[in-house]
Amino acid sequence: MTITCRDICRLMEDIAPPRYALEGDAIGLQLGSYEREVGRLYLTLELTPASAEEALAHKPDMIIVHHSPFFKPFKRLREDEGHDRIVLALIRSEIALYTAHTNLDTVQDGVSDVLAALLGIGDVEILKPLKQGVTEAGLGRIGALREPMRLDAFTEMVAAKLGTEDVRYCGDKAHMLRRVACCGGEGAFLMADAKARGADAYVTADVKHHEGVMAEEMGLALVDGGHFATENPIVPVLASRLKENLPELTIIASTVNGNPFSVV
Repeated sequence: MTITCRDICRLMEDIAPPRYALEGDAIGLQLGSYEREVGRLYLTLELTPASAEEALAHKPDMIIVHHSPFFKPFKRLREDEGHDRIVLALIRSEIALYTAHTNLDTVQDGVSDVLAALLGIGDVEILKPLKQGVTEAGLGRIGALREPMRLDAFTEMVAAKLGTEDVRYCGDKAHMLRRVACCGGEGAFLMADAKARGADAYVTADVKHHEGVMAEEMGLALVDGGHFATENPIVPVLASRLKENLPELTIIASTVNGNPFSVV
């Protein structure tokens, strides 16, 4: 059976429908032809120099990313610019590129659902519906822990489950958590929603100083697990779902740690 980019795009649109993307988001097939035959598919959260090198070594016909290199328009393409060089390499190798970004964040069984499951959050509900009248997709998730946990123990568990040492938190370490909200990636803007829905703690990433202060003021424990670590768990899950539907396709999930930060 011949598999084309069009077949994979259609499957991805079933998994993460484009209508669930936030307005103006750069998603879909962004490089290549729908008619391109695909035998090898590579998945990664984003194309950094390291993940691009890994991808090219596997010689894929197509790459699926969460963070698009086309998020901002290119004004030029130069070999001496990092992101430019990656895109030029894809073009030279005739590799198609597909992006599923906020549609993969908001959809059921997407980024935040996978994160919630990993952290042991049950009875999961959408934290903030995408828009009025849409109940099947939205930003963040909220639910109950299987067992109440102290904040310090919960934070240690978050670090272990996400496979990272780069976890920060604010709040009383002895505070008992029962109801927890989460949002993969940058999600501090949902703090008030988490508090209003009865969350004792909220797990997200890219939290700024003043946002931590605001969380303390509202009595909400805040756990920052890092952007890469809170979103990357979707990659192997997505690879498995694609493999179930296209078993004859060779699918490679990135093994590169894309966290740019180190902990002293």
